[in-house]
Amino acid sequence: MMNFKPYINTAPSIFGKMSAIAKAHNAINFTQGAPDFKTPDWLMERLEYYTRSGFNQYAPIPGTLSLRKAIAQKIKACYDITTVPEDNVSICSGAIEAIFALISAVINKGDEVIYFDPAFDAYPAIVAFNQGVSRRIPVQENADINLELLAQSINDKTKLIILNSPHNPMGGVITHAQYQAIAHLIRGKDILVLSDEVYEHIYAGESYTSALQIPGLKDKLIVVQSLGKTYNLTGWRLGACIAPKQIITTINAVKQFTSFGAPHPMQLALADGINAHPEYWQELPKLYQTQQQKLVDGLSSSRFKLLPWSGSPFQILDYSAVSNEDDFTFCQRLIQEYGVGLVPISSLYETPKQGLVRLCFAKYDDALLEGVKRLCQV
Repeated sequence: MMNFKPYINTAPSIFGKMSAIAKAHNAINFTQGAPDFKTPDWLMERLEYYTRSGFNQYAPIPGTLSLRKAIAQKIKACYDITTVPEDNVSICSGAIEAIFALISAVINKGDEVIYFDPAFDAYPAIVAFNQGVSRRIPVQENADINLELLAQSINDKTKLIILNSPHNPMGGVITHAQYQAIAHLIRGKDILVLSDEVYEHIYAGESYTSALQIPGLKDKLIVVQSLGKTYNLTGWRLGACIAPKQIITTINAVKQFTSFGAPHPMQLALADGINAHPEYWQELPKLYQTQQQKLVDGLSSSRFKLLPWSGSPFQILDYSAVSNEDDFTFCQRLIQEYGVGLVPISSLYETPKQGLVRLCFAKYDDALLEGVKRLCQV
């Protein structure tokens, strides 16, 4: 019998598990974070151009220079921050590869990683894979982060703090003042900050703050973006990592022995799309704000309580007035009896918490409104 490393988590992701159950019952699927919105035609046209032009072999490990330049230009337009594409940007096979590469490069056995609970299940899995120790801080009831608990959790073993804004699954957004406070907490300490900003264009207010805009974090900061989530092409497996040169060099060294490089023609196509269509990401927040408001309005007559939302494609529903079932049983019943697939989030906590489920509203009106109608019948 094979002796596998005991700290590798072999449990299936709750997101994939619930999506499979929803599909098996032909339910309206609000489970996975992949948007249902159409991939822009102009991206498909550029992809066809590059595949037919012969760009079908390996891309450079750091990514094509054209896409790295496009990312740098977009960062300048979004946040008025200058980055050097050759030194500070790496293109990964999805944002998850950048997160894996960074944690694997930094965390040794016994090193501590701080992040906020509930958390994207990749964080504890990757930390454990590298024999690190997770220090999980519960988010507050309004999905805000607790800076006092963060300060108390930092110690000599802390090597990395993971921030996730907008937060998956709770929908909280970190403010400029909170980022500045975090920068103050780690000043003079050998601690890096990984800011997971895959939903940077999905927020409730007039603007969004990136950790890139905080001067006090600059030399210790790794920001991860998801091009797949932004441009509705998660199957292309494209993410971007922005960091100081030394960190990017180390991440690329890990990437060399994982994916080697993200898909070549897709990088070239997306570089053209980012440069030619800035209106796409500029208009994206309004699309999500509109769909979230439709969800709020539609569920106003339901027995679900909607928790505060500041960003991400996810809305948390409190079902405590509906049922006292555990969340997995409740979600299974919703699929089987009402044809609606949601995600139980108890497994995303260090200590499972019941009564909450996650709904992804990155849907067109037909699916979104029909799903809302069914939930109002529960």
